[in-house]
Amino acid sequence: MGTMSKFRAAVVGLGYWGPNLARNFQASEDFELVALCDLDAKRVEKVAASYPWAKRFTSTEEMLREAKPEIVAVCTPVASHYPLVKSALEAGAHVLCEKPLASSVKEAEDLVTLAEKRERRLFVDHTFTYVGAVRLIRDLYAKGTLGDLFYIDSVRINLGLFQPDVDVIWDLAPHDLSIVSHVVGKKVTSVQATASSHNPRGFADVAYLDLRFDSGVTAHLHLSWLSPVKVRKMIFSGTKSSVIYDDIEMSEKVKVYDHGVSFDVSDFETRKQVLVNYRRGEMRAPALDNKEALGVELRELARALRGEQATVATGEDGLDIVRVLEASQTSLQRDGARVTL
Repeated sequence: MGTMSKFRAAVVGLGYWGPNLARNFQASEDFELVALCDLDAKRVEKVAASYPWAKRFTSTEEMLREAKPEIVAVCTPVASHYPLVKSALEAGAHVLCEKPLASSVKEAEDLVTLAEKRERRLFVDHTFTYVGAVRLIRDLYAKGTLGDLFYIDSVRINLGLFQPDVDVIWDLAPHDLSIVSHVVGKKVTSVQATASSHNPRGFADVAYLDLRFDSGVTAHLHLSWLSPVKVRKMIFSGTKSSVIYDDIEMSEKVKVYDHGVSFDVSDFETRKQVLVNYRRGEMRAPALDNKEALGVELRELARALRGEQATVATGEDGLDIVRVLEASQTSLQRDGARVTL
């Protein structure tokens, strides 16, 4: 493929997220939006009005056969990810799938295996890992600015949006799991989940996940669809400094606190006490790269498709997250017992 030729892209599912991807594919120098597909013909018409050259479909099979896209973005409810991603891979297309990748570990493993077999790239849309704020935190941690991480605390709560096919953990946790994995660069080794349900369907609508990573870092996620206020806040607490990432904050999304705690145990045996040293310094709010995450993501995907160095979330990354989600379900069934991955 020549450097300047564009990849033919199609978007399946034009509800909440699909139109954002369509817009970014069209604005990208690397892709050409060739097809739009949704079961609801009215939705297709509405979105396609902005892209009259893109072919319109209400059947994925028909779209894959007639438009012959090279990459398909799947932005549909979780239950339909497996059949749609599978048919796109089998038709010879690369796939960008909205998270979570599938509704079970078995399905996610099948898709990863199929992509390898077909020699197609399977990407998962972990959008937050392309956000300037998250990349900055990852760089601060990698450079040692935070020191060793004590823990990560995350709150992602709001009123609604109740999903038709998944509980609050499957809906909201993938965001935080992708951010934390991206920053720490490690896998979750065990999870403990507690949740409660206040709706007629019995789906968990408030949940708490306690995660351990293979670096010894722990993370705690608080997820809710029932909060009267919207909160999107994460705390990365380290020995040298700590970071607060507030996604709702307009100007200072990331604040770095030059505060730290160290423990002097040199005299522990004789005095049986630990001397705690607190250090309080400045707070700074670094300038952030404000590029739209989806635009950055598509640039990286194009690089990956051309065989260049790229930072992308792969099918394996998506599978890791589905493993944590499934382990959380198991933990809930066992009344909050810790489940090892």
